[in-house]
Amino acid sequence: MTFDYAVVAEWQTRCLQVAVIIDRAGSTPANRTTICPMDETLIERLKQWNINSVLPLHVGDFKLRSDFCMITEDGKDKEYRLFTYVNDDKGWSVRAVLNPSSEEFSIRTDIGMLEFALIEFITDDFDMFRHMVETRLERIIDTYYVHVSKEFSIILKNKGIPDVEWDSFLPAEHKGLRRLIKPNDAIRIINGSYMILSYYDSASQSGLSLMYNILRDDFFAERRIHNFPNLVHDFDSRDINDLKQLLQDRLVPVLDVIAATVAEKS
Repeated sequence: MTFDYAVVAEWQTRCLQVAVIIDRAGSTPANRTTICPMDETLIERLKQWNINSVLPLHVGDFKLRSDFCMITEDGKDKEYRLFTYVNDDKGWSVRAVLNPSSEEFSIRTDIGMLEFALIEFITDDFDMFRHMVETRLERIIDTYYVHVSKEFSIILKNKGIPDVEWDSFLPAEHKGLRRLIKPNDAIRIINGSYMILSYYDSASQSGLSLMYNILRDDFFAERRIHNFPNLVHDFDSRDINDLKQLLQDRLVPVLDVIAATVAEKS
């Protein structure tokens, strides 16, 4: 069987762009506990969760911040935020929220070029959510976003991704786009993928990300201009040496185009 490589990359990127978890099977309005985000009784119960005493104040460069507030967007309630771990240097966050529409609790990760929910934390049961957060979240932040090599799969290692001297040809910054992720410190995301490279400007919400999918064994990239995504095919490849050459030849020109487009649309 043969695959259309561009179609596969397109499908993978579309999955990343969604980065939203659809309602779990069996979790319907009929069998959920109805939660109203404006219910003062519920809000008081959430506030009684003494976050600062049960969670570490720091996990690596992430600092804990208690929120307990409703976040609105366009005049509508978007999420009730319980707490956030913030990496001020990179602008990353890991936050606990209650979604007023789905009536579910979740942990959401924002690494600039991508925001997504951690599937294992999604639940409409507050007691269950609280238990998972208190027993598992610190370890996950540490292994996924701090000491990331702990989470490297054997496939990622066998691919040779951690072995290349990436610093020798990947600039730390280019025209306002800062390198937040490099392949030696790849970040596990969703759909069997790692984000192995990220250049990002938080002010314009623009940048470039390069992913490796361990299931398909391929590299594919995406750019964002003012947070609007589309594919970049300059780095489509399967071999680490091919990828290295493509990055050496095409990375700076692609970043130049992104920076120019951002300036043009600003």
